[in-house]
Amino acid sequence: MFLSFDYLLVLLGGTIIGITLGALPGLGPAFTLALFLPVTFGMDPAVALVFLGALYSASVFGGAITAILINAPGTPGSVATTFDGYPLAQQGKGGLALGAAATASLIGGIFGFIALAGLSPLIASIALQFNAATYFMLAIFGLSMVAFASQGNTLKGLMLAGLGLIISFIGRDPVSGGLRFTFDNVYLEDGISFVPAAIGLFALSQAFILLGKGGTISKIEGTISKVRDGMVETFKRPVNLIRSSTLGVVLGAIPGVGISIANFVAYLFEQRSSKKPKSYGKGNVGGVIAPESANNATSVAELIPAITLGLPGGATSAIFLAAITLHGLQPGAAFFSSDSAISYIVFVGMLLSQIAFFVLAMIGMKYFVKVTLVPNEILGVAIITLALVGSYAYQYKVTDMFIAIAFGVLGYIMVKYRYPLAPLILGLVLGSMVESNYRRALLMSDGSHSIFFTPFPLTILIVTILILVFPFLIKTIKKINKKENDYDNNQTLS
Repeated sequence: MFLSFDYLLVLLGGTIIGITLGALPGLGPAFTLALFLPVTFGMDPAVALVFLGALYSASVFGGAITAILINAPGTPGSVATTFDGYPLAQQGKGGLALGAAATASLIGGIFGFIALAGLSPLIASIALQFNAATYFMLAIFGLSMVAFASQGNTLKGLMLAGLGLIISFIGRDPVSGGLRFTFDNVYLEDGISFVPAAIGLFALSQAFILLGKGGTISKIEGTISKVRDGMVETFKRPVNLIRSSTLGVVLGAIPGVGISIANFVAYLFEQRSSKKPKSYGKGNVGGVIAPESANNATSVAELIPAITLGLPGGATSAIFLAAITLHGLQPGAAFFSSDSAISYIVFVGMLLSQIAFFVLAMIGMKYFVKVTLVPNEILGVAIITLALVGSYAYQYKVTDMFIAIAFGVLGYIMVKYRYPLAPLILGLVLGSMVESNYRRALLMSDGSHSIFFTPFPLTILIVTILILVFPFLIKTIKKINKKENDYDNNQTLS
């Protein structure tokens, strides 16, 4: 069926559109699917879902292009990609970073496909066992990574994570519905949106820096690494690929987590596992591979609870679920027992969409990467324009543009005085998840904290503690061994 003209056309068209819109700061996969959902109403259901699947997968990857080349994440899921992707572009290795991102995204997408096609009922049933206490512990696990995101500035990182949490509390109380910190401003009743904040913090702040610097992004004049070098580097790190992709599948299958959190967790987990953690944030290709493989694994795995249980894992999978029902199909057992075998068509479509964006990326990257040689004055103005348009397009609110500008100024000041950006955005992302699930868990247990020591939450807590304590244990053991060796050597000499 996929050799027919209709399927190949929608697959190719969806991939091209998805990469293009995904690369524009602030738009992302949810916007892309919402924009093109009405276009599919006249299509055959199978063709429509393949088209939307191609849009979905390609737009998730597309965010990495601007994240790497101009430090402006196209999607919320590509924020962590900027940490090492942009430094690589500055070193004239933009091609390597893009090649690694495309390859890692392909592998992550394949992992997601395997889980979607083969493990959907099992993973979805496990995810259903997670209660509010489990989600709270997952958020605490994410916040515990702040120490590693701070790259040697732990105190600054903790302070900024706290600021991010405070900002996330603006708006309606998630349990009682009461207003907090709104100052009678109607816009603030819905809180500070993550997308315009991220656009300002990363894209606009970078534009201000470029306008002040002059020159070009690539500090090595005229040097551009080859895209295929990134492919080779990716396969040299199989453990990184497998670990990050698996992490992406697990987080994607949990409703409400999504790529905004998965890319951070994968990046910080990879940095924590590295033998050279201090090289991250300075141009380590492993810092591109981890979030990108996790992103695409998460984006496909988000469809697992949506298709099997009717529970969308995030905003994008919610739109995909709406598309399924709008085309006369039902999630659950009926979706898998359909006479037209549409479930397998959707699964194969998701797999082929991964291959399609990878092939197109390999063809087009050698041209995209030349943006690093464009004068910064021109590029800065272009980034500001795209960032403001993206901020407005997110909710069609002019106020979002002002939020982006405010965070842009804040980001510029932070970069100038060497404050890490990651902890602030991490606190903003996880703030609502921490507060709402903590309070819901206590409501469920009548105020008893024993609910946090049930099997799932306790397991996550133990893992978090072990990850935090492990490096100190290793250092202590090495010191003890060194002292013993020195003592033995002295005894031998005596």
